[in-house]
Amino acid sequence: MVELETNLAFEDAKALVRRAITQLGVSVEVAGKLEHSLGDAELYVIVIEKYFLRTGDYTSLTIVVTGDDACSRVEAIPAGAGGGALNIRLGADKCFAEDFEHAMRDAGYE
Repeated sequence: MVELETNLAFEDAKALVRRAITQLGVSVEVAGKLEHSLGDAELYVIVIEKYFLRTGDYTSLTIVVTGDDACSRVEAIPAGAGGGALNIRLGADKCFAEDFEHAMRDAGYE
């Protein structure tokens, strides 16, 4: 699981998430997204999938961005990645989350 928090406005954090997703590889696809206003706070959820050859399966990453004009929080939860009858993950889910965290930090999110 990835947890990042900073004094970056919600819209800026959302833009950095979109930029970080583009850095995760050509097999990354957006499975769905939603956006809601919750009074003064905002919520953005995006679910992405990436194909991992080593497991022969897709791994998903659910990314949640919350915040307002003064600060934001980004959390990401990996899921899936298990292949075959034994559901062997081979670390693909952890790798996907770590790659996202590195991409966010490279994009400027602290």
